[in-house]
Amino acid sequence: MGCRKNLSRLTIAERVAFTNAVNQLRSNGGYDDYVEQHRGAMGHGHGGPAFFPWHREFLRRFEDDLQAIDPSVSIPYWDWTQANVNPAGTESLVWRDDFMGGPGAAGTGAVTTGPFASWGLVRNRFDVFGFPGTGGTIGTSMSSPDYTTFRSVEGPHGAAHVWVGGFMGNPLIAPRDPVFWLLHANVDRLWSEWITRHAATAGFQPFLPLSGGPLGHNLTDSMWPWNGSTTPFGVLPWTVVPESIRPADLVDHRALDYFYDTVDPECRPVVKVRFKELKDRLPKELKERLPKELKERLPKESKERLPKELAPKEVGPKESKEIREIPGDPFIRPELRPDLSGAALQFEPDPGVAPNPDVAALGQALSMRREDLHRHG
Repeated sequence: MGCRKNLSRLTIAERVAFTNAVNQLRSNGGYDDYVEQHRGAMGHGHGGPAFFPWHREFLRRFEDDLQAIDPSVSIPYWDWTQANVNPAGTESLVWRDDFMGGPGAAGTGAVTTGPFASWGLVRNRFDVFGFPGTGGTIGTSMSSPDYTTFRSVEGPHGAAHVWVGGFMGNPLIAPRDPVFWLLHANVDRLWSEWITRHAATAGFQPFLPLSGGPLGHNLTDSMWPWNGSTTPFGVLPWTVVPESIRPADLVDHRALDYFYDTVDPECRPVVKVRFKELKDRLPKELKERLPKELKERLPKESKERLPKELAPKEVGPKESKEIREIPGDPFIRPELRPDLSGAALQFEPDPGVAPNPDVAALGQALSMRREDLHRHG
């Protein structure tokens, strides 16, 4: 299982693992294949219904190659509708020297810092604290259960490419810049969120058309390059053993064994607590109070945002262990503090205490964000 997380939530270890794997793939010669595949798929994977499933398979295979190098790696996503800066607003979380490198030197656009400084990258984005925006446009597309309407997200995605500039501004060579994968992981996340939001709508179709569209853009059409055929533009196949990869096979990202932190519970951090005393400190309908004493397991900063009567006990996910292994105090720098804004509370009975059926029912039903706790504390 792989959890694709917002890049702003990555630990130092996760950033380093990702960039190291990308560099290793390029050293192995595998990276350039993806650039050429994308170049050959201008008609198959762009400007039509298959834009979303084609890039989903493209990213999945790239991620598989990274995980063959380092199984801990997943592609993070860049939500370009928001400013990705540290809490103090003094440092970009995208264009930093231990991640994507600089935004391009003034005048030349050359990227001379970071893990990819030797790649000869060009970017023309000199405002490291800016961002493309387009959130309103995306919100309109996401609100409709119609796939044709949702497909308009391809437009804001293109605007983000142009905003970065340089190689990213040219679709023929855009994957030469590793930020390409972060941008498209966000596109893929939006498709997953849209499907999840509208799945219960009567007559909902996560992909259209079923038939009658251009070659490669119908629900059960096989897609180049994985079908082993020659493209209409004469580009040769890239697979020795052809596979029938169809949009129909790609509508459920969970079936492909990866998850998103904004969509799937598997990727949400969990704070586990146990009931010890019952008092009316939470909202009236709950009628229960969280434990008064819990073992110290979270950093001081997170602890202070919980109600005063709480002391933290345990926080997930498991990979947060990597943070604790960093020498010194990893929570001094704000961007290293664990983000618990989406954390759910998981209630457990106290050892040796007969379970209270009302509390047990509450524990099963309650999923509360940290800010809700703070508000009601």
